[in-house]
Amino acid sequence: MTDFGLLVFGWPEVWALLTSVGYGTVSAVIPVVNAEAYVVVSQVSAIAGTVPIAVGVGVGQTIGKLLLFLGVRRGRQFSLFRHQRAKARVETVGPVRTRVRILIARLLAMVGDPRWGLPIVLVAAVLGFPPLYAVALLAGATKMRMGWFVLMVLVGRVTRFVLIATLGVGLGDFWH
Repeated sequence: MTDFGLLVFGWPEVWALLTSVGYGTVSAVIPVVNAEAYVVVSQVSAIAGTVPIAVGVGVGQTIGKLLLFLGVRRGRQFSLFRHQRAKARVETVGPVRTRVRILIARLLAMVGDPRWGLPIVLVAAVLGFPPLYAVALLAGATKMRMGWFVLMVLVGRVTRFVLIATLGVGLGDFWH
């Protein structure tokens, strides 16, 4: 075991950290896999401490959201998607599709704005509103720097999961 101040890391903590990174990555890409529930259950059941679980899920979520970000950013280069966009521009659209396109254009402008983009990503990462999944996709379609995106998601998600894990510890103490 290595002692880092108040934190003691042994093999169980390393294992909890690694499995949490994996779970966080999957939950970032597949919305029905709930990271918050994983964090609360791990704390109520006292599987591992707050730090390895919260940091692991936060890092995993950051990796998953980065995959979404890069998927949009790099996906525009594939000929299949270029062909679909060209085809969509030619087709006539109804009033609902027109409103959706206007809404998406406004959201892209907000997330792509240098003053608002990073705070929107940070708020989405901490609070979950607007949904970080959608924000990651929108951010990938803008000129937002990948490094800043990753930093905001990492800070926000680790903060979120530390708070949730702390709540889970309280629930665990209540039930035991």
